[in-house]
Amino acid sequence: MTVVIRARLSLALRLIDTTTGRVVEETEIKFRSDGEVLKPMNKGEGFWVFTGESREDFSMQICARGYDDAELDVRYETLDPKLPMCDVFLMPSEKNRVGGSVISIQGNLSKLESIEAVDITRPICLFREMTVKRDVVYASLMPLRPEGRVVIENMRYALLSEDGSRYEPFTISDSVNPARVILPEPLADEHKTGEKVCRILYGRAGPDGSFLLKVRDTGSSLPYLIRFTAGGNEYFRPIDFHLESGEIDLKDGAVMVKPLIGKETTDHE
Repeated sequence: MTVVIRARLSLALRLIDTTTGRVVEETEIKFRSDGEVLKPMNKGEGFWVFTGESREDFSMQICARGYDDAELDVRYETLDPKLPMCDVFLMPSEKNRVGGSVISIQGNLSKLESIEAVDITRPICLFREMTVKRDVVYASLMPLRPEGRVVIENMRYALLSEDGSRYEPFTISDSVNPARVILPEPLADEHKTGEKVCRILYGRAGPDGSFLLKVRDTGSSLPYLIRFTAGGNEYFRPIDFHLESGEIDLKDGAVMVKPLIGKETTDHE
């Protein structure tokens, strides 16, 4: 007699290296909640699956070899009830050399809420156009070179403005094919054909205003565009990690974006 055991999916996690965008294939990982050790199943390619647990909100600590410890707050109302899945971005520790040595910035800024960045020299593809058909929002993408192809691996990306001074984060909810994706809502800003689509690197903003952002040391110059929010305002700041590293003043050279109806203006801090 064949016995079929069915288990209800409680939560799926995909662990991603913040600096490379690649999945974390390390298997020596510990998951804890309220002091208890959790034992999800490792499904490979960075995926860990929890089954048979109640779907109640909780907090989890993730300790992976070669990465800084991470805290994850699981809020089920924000997840798909059919497939509750989270992308968890882990920062490599100084001893992690899988993708190259690490350069970081850190500091403190009052009322800081979030910090992230994009590598402006390494877009993954180009934007073609956005269309809306029967209340479905489509974004068409182009490869960087005519003979190339579009590869979409994550859910959130950044659309860099033509002058490179700011970007709009956007989320991909589904795809028709790699070059035609579905967005949950229309883009807020107007964008031109040929604008760069970049992967977002996530930093850490603590409740005390402290921040930490790491990138891989992959070239003689490392120009990035930082986006951060503080006190309900959105800021952009260009940076070269080879010229600035360690403790920095995040607002030095930052531009605060003030959205207006139909257009936007910026104020220099």
